[in-house]
Amino acid sequence: MLFLIGTGLSREGISVDGVSAAKSSTKVYAEAYTSSMNKEKTSHISRLISKEVVMLKRKDLEENASRIVGESKDSDISVLTGGDPLIATTHKILFIEAKKQGAKVRIIYSSSVFTAAIGRSGLDFYRFGAVCTIPRWTDKYKPVSFYETIEKNHSKNNHSLVLLDYNEESGNSISIKSALEILEKAEAHYGKGIISSSSNILVLLSLGTEDEKAESMKVSEAMSIEQNGMACLIIPAAITDIERETMESMKGVL
Repeated sequence: MLFLIGTGLSREGISVDGVSAAKSSTKVYAEAYTSSMNKEKTSHISRLISKEVVMLKRKDLEENASRIVGESKDSDISVLTGGDPLIATTHKILFIEAKKQGAKVRIIYSSSVFTAAIGRSGLDFYRFGAVCTIPRWTDKYKPVSFYETIEKNHSKNNHSLVLLDYNEESGNSISIKSALEILEKAEAHYGKGIISSSSNILVLLSLGTEDEKAESMKVSEAMSIEQNGMACLIIPAAITDIERETMESMKGVL
């Protein structure tokens, strides 16, 4: 059987169910392309299951999915992912391949930045629109189309959860400062007046860890945040009274 196991947001985020499945597996793989699975976390899980955790590269999951699934037809194979399984397209490829080969698959869910960020914000889940990601810019790759999602959400008075592109090499998302600079450039390109240096946004840092922080501030203030870990942003629409009360009550909780 192929186990797709989510390991949550923190070092200890893997569930008891996930530990049990990994322990029973002949091989345990982990991927760190789509979300944070650093050495500390994989070493911790390795100790929990008394088994080596083999790190996979992106091509191992996307190009060699057939081989990994083939292994699971003869013995139990686990693939560990950060956050919750099947959120990333990479993991869906394994699931699809398993169905093609007639291999059994079991999904073991865990916490995800999608639900954690919305819950921690204090904003109403039902008022969020589509999610978008601010990508890393390079000399030849400078997309701004993510702004269109924010604009559509804004037009419907919906909040926008904005993910920051994950950097596999550093094990962190791109910096908040870099993300906001790209966001400002996107605003200048489209000129819709949704974002300015005085706009209020929610900054969420290291969700699910002891260093977790969530704070509402102006874009200009967020530029100076020193970041160590994963981060995401929320661009709020008009905030209701109950949302404001909930947000205020959550200040200083952690």
